[in-house]
Amino acid sequence: MTVPPELPIGFAHRGGAQHRRLQNTLAAFRQSCALGATGVESDVALTADGVAVLIHPGILARLRRPVSGLRRDQLPPYVPTLADVYRECGPNIDVALDMAAPAAVAHVVATAREHGDPSRLWLTYWRVDVLATWRRRFPDVRLVFPTLLLRTGSVERRCASLRDAGVDALNLYHPNCTPSRAAMVHACGLLLFGWGARSATAASRTLRHGADGVFCDDAAGMVAVVAAERRRRQRVLSGAR
Repeated sequence: MTVPPELPIGFAHRGGAQHRRLQNTLAAFRQSCALGATGVESDVALTADGVAVLIHPGILARLRRPVSGLRRDQLPPYVPTLADVYRECGPNIDVALDMAAPAAVAHVVATAREHGDPSRLWLTYWRVDVLATWRRRFPDVRLVFPTLLLRTGSVERRCASLRDAGVDALNLYHPNCTPSRAAMVHACGLLLFGWGARSATAASRTLRHGADGVFCDDAAGMVAVVAAERRRRQRVLSGAR
């Protein structure tokens, strides 16, 4: 695994909009990038006419029809496409996508290759066999395995299976990102991400415990703590030389 040049990464969850009505809108992604976020996160779906769109379950419930049965022009105008986000935030943005619609993967990767940097595209999915298939098909993207819990006794076994499948990062619920777990995940050659951080305080704690990335609702606060943690790690590295 090639380590990303800048760690840790802060991902603005659903664009980092703390008001639900603004989540996953193009305005939210634009604002988080304007605040200095270098990473964004979303669920992804594929329209009937083959467009990768960024959408979350709340919007899906209101539509009352699956996105796969709708054309892009039948979706609310505030639902952005993946290409829209790249155009607004630039090609050098880290994009983490929860692949709730795994059938969208080829379209997602093609969009990243056309508009962004596929080495900064993080595809999250819970089936290791599918991730292994994606590694063979798409060697230029990043793969992430999500989980809520990870028993200390099973960390090495789980991480070894992920490493063998070509997975880049383990995404763990942020309170469970402890220094000991971070050390074990890193020893297996994987990155550790923490998901579910609502506040900058939670994001800071997750990073201080050794996580390489964090998913946070507070974009402005996240940007500040990521910058502080990068400086802290640089000082540690400088002191160790």
